[in-house]
Amino acid sequence: MNASENAAESTPALPALCAHDVLSNSDLFYVHFDERGRSVTLGFSRVHGSEGVEFFLRFPDVREVRVRGWGAPGQKDVHVEKAPDGTVQVSASAAGSSLRFRAADVTLSRTREFLASSSP
Repeated sequence: MNASENAAESTPALPALCAHDVLSNSDLFYVHFDERGRSVTLGFSRVHGSEGVEFFLRFPDVREVRVRGWGAPGQKDVHVEKAPDGTVQVSASAAGSSLRFRAADVTLSRTREFLASSSP
């Protein structure tokens, strides 16, 4: 999970999307806890020039959840790493907020490309 991808590339590979530099330079705009499947879905958005991409990572069988405050959507320091026991460790933090959990795995649940307007 160390490679990088540009936002303009279509259907980037999951390991590339889970790279620290990709996640931390994307806006984390969506966090959904689903108690029925004990899962968490995180939604990210990246813009590169006039092209953007949204992607959603789903983490099943979540445990050891810790949440401390939560700020507005935006860039956070995000890490997704395989632990020695085979689980996936996830952390997302920014000033005054943090989210941490373990999950059985990570899957790419959806992507969407879009045209982005250029800012003045």
